[in-house]
Amino acid sequence: MRWPGLAVRLAARNLRRRPGEALLLLLTLTIATGVLGVAMSLYGSAEEPWNRVWRVTNGFHVSFTVYHPPDEPGDHALVAALRRRATQLTRAPGVVAAGGPWSHLYGSIRIADGTEDLTAEVRDPRPSEVDQPLVTSGRWLGQGGGVVLESGLAATLRARAGDTVTIQGRQFPVRGVAQTVSRGRFPLSRPAQVWVTPETARQLRDLGMIEEGFELQLRLAQPSTAAAFVAAHQALEAVPSSSSIVPYLETWQQRRSESHSDIDILAGTLFAAGTLIGILTVATASVLIASRMAAQIRQVGTLKAVGVTPRQVMVVLLVEHLTIAAGATAAGLGVGRLLGPRIAATSVTLLGRPQPPPLTVTRVAIVAAVAVAVVLLGTVRPALRGIRQSTLRSLAAGPRPPRRPGRLAGLTTRAGIPLPGVLGLRSAWRRPGRLLTNATGLALGVAMIVVALALRDSLELLELRPAEPGHAASDAAVAVLYDQIRAIILGTAGLLLVLATINAWIVATFAARDAARNQAVLRAVGATPRQTVIALIVSQLAACTIAVALGIPLGLGLWNLMEGGDLPEANLSATSLGLLAAAVPVVFAVIVNVPARLLARQPVAPLLAYE
Repeated sequence: MRWPGLAVRLAARNLRRRPGEALLLLLTLTIATGVLGVAMSLYGSAEEPWNRVWRVTNGFHVSFTVYHPPDEPGDHALVAALRRRATQLTRAPGVVAAGGPWSHLYGSIRIADGTEDLTAEVRDPRPSEVDQPLVTSGRWLGQGGGVVLESGLAATLRARAGDTVTIQGRQFPVRGVAQTVSRGRFPLSRPAQVWVTPETARQLRDLGMIEEGFELQLRLAQPSTAAAFVAAHQALEAVPSSSSIVPYLETWQQRRSESHSDIDILAGTLFAAGTLIGILTVATASVLIASRMAAQIRQVGTLKAVGVTPRQVMVVLLVEHLTIAAGATAAGLGVGRLLGPRIAATSVTLLGRPQPPPLTVTRVAIVAAVAVAVVLLGTVRPALRGIRQSTLRSLAAGPRPPRRPGRLAGLTTRAGIPLPGVLGLRSAWRRPGRLLTNATGLALGVAMIVVALALRDSLELLELRPAEPGHAASDAAVAVLYDQIRAIILGTAGLLLVLATINAWIVATFAARDAARNQAVLRAVGATPRQTVIALIVSQLAACTIAVALGIPLGLGLWNLMEGGDLPEANLSATSLGLLAAAVPVVFAVIVNVPARLLARQPVAPLLAYE
């Protein structure tokens, strides 16, 4: 049989012989690829629904909006001049259709929890060539007055055709509900939007609504030239610095990218969480792969003895672990396709049912690259260490002996620490790689718990704030978004702790295996099983101490980077941090206690016997 076929057979045989370790490694990698897969499915899942409405409504390619704050007088002459220039823009080269300019009136609309700022766009009842809103309920504007509600506003009000809404203190009948891409969906995009006829607009002006600008929308012969068209007409945005008027040009691509901010925020949070989990997965995978390598050292020596080259041995090991990486990639992408649409469906910015973007080669490669990178970083170092050993040493049984304890370990003997503590600390310092790997994983989990606790306190303060006038519904929508972010952070902390638990279990199992003969000797000369259990627990609590010392400041630092904007400042109390610092070692000790007790129950004689 040729060498590639033999490598595949050996890899498959190794996977079958140690299915438990293989499944644990698969689970570890799937946690990382699954989070990234969800983020990949979530990001862009709102674009196709937006595109559908954009096509049906003859959405704009270029939008020109003039806005001036309603609480400032503005310059009516400048607004009139910009309106004339907007009309001239409809005849610019490349423009094939125009909608507007449509006047915008500013006022307020009554909702259940107060009032919301409102923009009423004045429309001709006749269909527009550009951005004719898609009526999803009732009718478009016509005779008899009334208003048409933007779909997000209608959902917030739970209103439909035939109901009434209160604008400027007066009730108006709802003619219909419609979708548009000319602005984001309420309530995350504000102010709220309604469409009215010129006749209804006169009534609203009499009720106190004031003009706040206008909007013009254009369709081009070549949609791909929208950015160039905007660049060619940048002069329209030039106004005196003393003016409060804000004119701006926008392409349809820009509007689409800004129309579902909540989904983008959730996807970005998941990408950040996936990155943190990926970092920890490297450490966890390194421990797992080192475990498999330790069990395969004899096989490596046998292959070398029969003439297999070190490069070919490396190929066998990589095929074995890359197979697991491929399975984790497929599982992660499957989890993403399953959960991504469900998370996206909670968005208030969607213009329909979410549709995950197609699985392109690039998207698959990004998730696969994480799994492959973790496997390579975890495989190469222990594999090279095993390959570089002499064939005779590889064929010999027993784990790699630990290094001698350093001077720091020697100080514990002279410090009067009880014997189990001395033995535990010496054992921890003899395996510094495992100590740091364990501490790194747990420190990330502790840091995320700190962030989650701080976010919880901040959101509780946010709930106590009274809603700003005109922001009742939008503040509630932002609170929902923060709750989703908190859920992601709590989930990330949970996954990090799961990985840290796997790390703790494996490292404790390794430590028990390495210490088996030494502890058997101690028990033979009078040490009790309880003392050996305590020694093994202490050896692992050293990593826990480092993790708490590093994780709490790291979490506080991450929270300082996150807070700001709409989030009120929240300082974690010393009591909360103290309880966390005390709880983590207790839970950690419970986890480590299991392999320690299993070791203590083994009879002494077999452990002292030589093969």
